[in-house]
Amino acid sequence: MRLIRRWWSLWVLARRRLRSEADYRLFQHYQGRWVLEGLARHGCVLQGKQVLDLGCGVGGYTLALEEAGAHGVALDLWITPDFPARSFFPVQGDALRLPFAEAAFDGVLCASLIEHVIDPMTLLREIRRVTRPGGWVYLSFPPFYSPLGGHQFSPFHYLGERTALAMTRWRKWWRGGEWIPSRYPIRPASFDKAFGAYGLYPVTIRKARRWILQAGFRIIHQGVRFLPLNISKIPILGEVITWHVEFLICP
Repeated sequence: MRLIRRWWSLWVLARRRLRSEADYRLFQHYQGRWVLEGLARHGCVLQGKQVLDLGCGVGGYTLALEEAGAHGVALDLWITPDFPARSFFPVQGDALRLPFAEAAFDGVLCASLIEHVIDPMTLLREIRRVTRPGGWVYLSFPPFYSPLGGHQFSPFHYLGERTALAMTRWRKWWRGGEWIPSRYPIRPASFDKAFGAYGLYPVTIRKARRWILQAGFRIIHQGVRFLPLNISKIPILGEVITWHVEFLICP
């Protein structure tokens, strides 16, 4: 029953997330608190630890980290002027060229970012470089062939890029009156221009596992975000029915 109530709350927040920056932050924050509960079950200590929130968005996950006693840095290509967390230093920067020394962080939270970068291997190598020995990395994303994997192009991404772009323009996903960052093009010309300076790329669970291992990480946990049933390891079918895969990895 508790899980049903939590999923209902998540659905309500998801429906409201585009109304304003504050609504989107609430959506991130709710998920962040739930994610950190999972990290705690795996023995990841947050209290007093130096953590990097990589691809922090409007700071909802960062707030959850701060509430758990962590401090550190929140990095994104754009930082909102009213960044909410006080124990995290907001940095505007590129995730593929992190402006930090080696082994600078005890942990890295990287939620819903890898599918937006053109070079995932560089991203993972940079994350490994800045993570201390014995540290942890939380990596999550919606697999491309899942119902949510096409982001604003879902479910038309199943029909190919050209059709998805046309159908999304017709449906007017970026509707007037809803909050969206002005840097996002209303009618992107391609998936890789979907969000202006960054795009959408077809990342699958299988590819992500291969990249993680190639980057020198060990996989501690692979599962489905907020679900006790791990369908993400089912070959082929898992790519379609996993709404959001998560990995806990370490150097």
